[in-house]
Amino acid sequence: MKKLLLFFAALLPCFLAYSQEADDTGSYVDVQIIPRFEFNPYFTPGGSGDGSSGYSFGNSSLYTLVEGAISDHVSFTLSNHWLKATSGFMSETADLYKSTLYSNTTNWLDIATVDFSFGNWTFTIGKDCLATAGFEYEPWDVDVDFLLIGDTPLLTSYLWYNLPCYQWGGKIAYSIEEHTSLAIQMATSPFGERPFASGQYSYSLQWKGNYGPFSNIWSVSALQRPDGGFEPLIALSQQLELGDFTAGFDWYNTADVDFDDDDCACELLRGNTFRPRVAWAPSEKFDMGVVGNIYTRTGELYDLNAGAFFHYFPIEAIQLHAAFGWDLNTAALTAMAGIKVNLHIFQR
Repeated sequence: MKKLLLFFAALLPCFLAYSQEADDTGSYVDVQIIPRFEFNPYFTPGGSGDGSSGYSFGNSSLYTLVEGAISDHVSFTLSNHWLKATSGFMSETADLYKSTLYSNTTNWLDIATVDFSFGNWTFTIGKDCLATAGFEYEPWDVDVDFLLIGDTPLLTSYLWYNLPCYQWGGKIAYSIEEHTSLAIQMATSPFGERPFASGQYSYSLQWKGNYGPFSNIWSVSALQRPDGGFEPLIALSQQLELGDFTAGFDWYNTADVDFDDDDCACELLRGNTFRPRVAWAPSEKFDMGVVGNIYTRTGELYDLNAGAFFHYFPIEAIQLHAAFGWDLNTAALTAMAGIKVNLHIFQR
């Protein structure tokens, strides 16, 4: 594992140096620093809950993103999560680095991949997002809005918030024209303590389609547990675009992620997650939407929450955002306001 980390750390400067000298028109590099800050208070109205209240800093964080190519056939991506301040800046940031050599939790390295593309085939190696779940896994983490009521996420699903989805491995994808992509992936398991050393792996099949106004991301995954068994994860996500409106619906065959005594992911809680969502983007300056999460287990309601988000872009690099939501189990209301800045510090 250490050799892999050193390999990718050494590989990126080589890519950057080569991209400056290469004459191939396919070569480029784009380096971004992306700070994000937000404030997220919540409270339980009197009489409907226990009267608890609190706050977090939501998705406040500092990321860097490096994307580039050294030719028409070889590209690379590096996404780092340097600072985290959901509830405690020092402790949560320290945890990112303490978890460096673990795969059952998140750390400072989200993505470090190299893609080799030849015709309709793309081969990806490195640390990447598991080829599972739906459209909520498509944005970069720093672009995701979520609200928190204690440890309960709104706007995102329990699966997105609790599953360590960035794992080491490889993926093969085949594109059929420009509308269909089929992928198979083998990666380390999010339930294994150490990547590769634990000997636990995940296997995924994914179908992405884009057919006019309709698009989908369907996947089937098997995530290996410490006892050697596998957790099945099925995700069916579909989306419809009509003018300025986008409507979507996701279904996962799990309600939540279970954790062991060390607060590490260890298995899925069987059930269902239903995610209806509608977004409206009338211009490049503004967009808004509503998202619901409905969870069931053993035929009963496990939790239900809903929220709305708003984005405003005074200039291209700056996003001002706000959100509010409500959760059934906690009977709490929550709101959030913040800012995100995309700083392109180097482009070639």
